[in-house]
Amino acid sequence: MQVVLLGLLASSAFSVNGFTEVCSSRLSRPQHGHKISFLNDLFTTTNNNNASESPSESENKLTLLKLLSDVQPNESTPRDLTSDILQAVSVLECECPTPDSEVLSSLVGNWELIWTAQDVSSLPNQNNPFRNWINPLENQSYSNNPSGRSNPILPQSLQNSLEDIGVLSDRQSVDTIKSTQAIDLKKSRVRNVVAFEANNPTPIFSKGGKTKGFITVDVRGAPNESDARKIDVKFDACRFTIANSPIDITFPLGVIGPTGWLRTVYIDDDIRITRGHKGSVFILSRTTKK
Repeated sequence: MQVVLLGLLASSAFSVNGFTEVCSSRLSRPQHGHKISFLNDLFTTTNNNNASESPSESENKLTLLKLLSDVQPNESTPRDLTSDILQAVSVLECECPTPDSEVLSSLVGNWELIWTAQDVSSLPNQNNPFRNWINPLENQSYSNNPSGRSNPILPQSLQNSLEDIGVLSDRQSVDTIKSTQAIDLKKSRVRNVVAFEANNPTPIFSKGGKTKGFITVDVRGAPNESDARKIDVKFDACRFTIANSPIDITFPLGVIGPTGWLRTVYIDDDIRITRGHKGSVFILSRTTKK
């Protein structure tokens, strides 16, 4: 139980970067089938905004969104699809429409995580699995989830096992796990919230056979002095809450709170791509307008 809790706490903190940025002119458009429901509005908005974007930017953004529409909710992403998504990211980040001086102010508001992965080859000590577990708050569950996932909350093998035996709810349910982020630059605060759902056939802390919980991570952020797209972060506290129960525990992190940085490489009115010091990349959708 302790390992699971630490993993849950770790995964709720968005910590990122390390990919080599490669700019190429354009990607060919693959053909894809269904769209994940929360991407439908993004496709519509992007098509409506085409007139204000350059042809290559609009095309490359649509390419990324189409690739993301093939990601199954709450499942590990196939490696070839992960590779295609990361290639599309590397193309689109070279066409960021937001000037460096306006990037941080554009971060303000609420966001929802669409997809995340980690470039394991860019990490130091990548062949030392013990290091990934000794400090899960710092190393993140994404260190053990290199193939990519829409909403990871635990290291890949552990989360897959819990889903296989039915502890975590249906993988195909988009609302089973949801990761959101609120950014308030005036208060220099970032709040990350992971809402999760687990199957619970007992009457203890359950409703309709489900137990719902929330993990909240409060992060202090400050603009980096040398990079206008980067913020330096310090994790301050974690809160673990179970709905319909007296369980509501806050863990102040104090001096053991991990530090790092986040660099936004692409941001517009709809989506954001952020990289960070642990080799991860996050793609988020804006849920409230600037």
